[in-house]
Amino acid sequence: MSYLMVYFHRVAPAVVSDLLMSEFNLSGAVLGNLAATYFYVYTLMQLPAGVLADGVGAKKTIFWGMTISGVGSLIFAASSILSFAFIGRILIGLGVSVIFVSMLKIVTEWFPAKQFGTMSGTALFIGNSGAVLAATPLAYLVSLWGWRISFSLVGGVGIFAGILTLLLVKDRPSELNLPSPNETLNPSAGMGVKDVIHGLGTVMKNPSSWPPFAVFFGIYGSLMAFQGVWGLPFLVQQYGMERFEASSNLLIIAVGLVIGCPVIGYISDRIGKRKLPLLASSLMYALCWIVMLTWPGGKPAPFVLPFLLFAMGFFASGFILLWGCAKDVNPIELSGCAIGLANMGGFFGAAIVQPLFGWALDKKWMGLVEEGVRIYPLEAWRFAFLLALVILISTTLIGIFIKEPKQDKCV
Repeated sequence: MSYLMVYFHRVAPAVVSDLLMSEFNLSGAVLGNLAATYFYVYTLMQLPAGVLADGVGAKKTIFWGMTISGVGSLIFAASSILSFAFIGRILIGLGVSVIFVSMLKIVTEWFPAKQFGTMSGTALFIGNSGAVLAATPLAYLVSLWGWRISFSLVGGVGIFAGILTLLLVKDRPSELNLPSPNETLNPSAGMGVKDVIHGLGTVMKNPSSWPPFAVFFGIYGSLMAFQGVWGLPFLVQQYGMERFEASSNLLIIAVGLVIGCPVIGYISDRIGKRKLPLLASSLMYALCWIVMLTWPGGKPAPFVLPFLLFAMGFFASGFILLWGCAKDVNPIELSGCAIGLANMGGFFGAAIVQPLFGWALDKKWMGLVEEGVRIYPLEAWRFAFLLALVILISTTLIGIFIKEPKQDKCV
């Protein structure tokens, strides 16, 4: 439930992007930075999140994270000036930044290593359900009560999820006098924060830890630029869609992720490899951007668009294998730190690509404004798509250097 809220906050700005642009009189670059503030903080917190999950405990980390994010959502909803909106997004990003690493730390403790891909995919299935809720359902809620009341409700639900985690979740099987499913797992319950910080240095010095970081940068940065901020304005301005229709099309990306994450994770566990399905899915995801950019007439035909958006979500799902790639080349008792470092790459990518996408749009903007919203020509969107594609392909090529884990760690 907590991770569902993480994904909700991640993509929710796309549904209200035009409302925010109009209410605060924002340019494309500033709107991109407001949305990307979440990712700036999230990126900086991934290594501390690993330290907290390994050293303090995943359950407590999740509780405090959801409490902080809930307060941030309330501040964001109540903001009357832009600076308070930024403060709200900063607190949201700070709170939710520790949830995913902590959740996978619990998965590492409770499930065999051979099931890590499947469990990661299942986790993303649940998380992307939050992205589904942040599409058409959020648009409907905003139409009824406005974006401020809607985000206030979201903040309350987040705090409630944190309380449930504190009451119901156990960090490891030993807390219920059960054996660990991984015989080689060192009992991390005895590790202090100082030990984990020292171990973090070991993870960062490992050259095999960094290719997953780079690949996640390109995949997630480009995906969040479109799904998280700019997809709805693109569909509204270039296809003449209303808010509900555009948000429903964005929902298709989330559906692709919901299906793709468990499928690709299961395939990886079944064949006992991570690198091959990762690179294959990444290249197919890049092909989706190439189709978006090179379709005759400058944009995909309306009847093709739903299939293309689903494919984007489905093949982008290959990024779930990156956490396993990072975990498998580091000591398992430092899995939180390893996963946090890999995860940092994706959110660093989102933090960079979202405002770059807005900058590219502003560079080609012709000065047209309607009801406080900048209207970008097709040329501007194509320039932004090209920028995202170049970043994606460049980082995907680094995936060649990913080290395949030993067979007995993946099968």
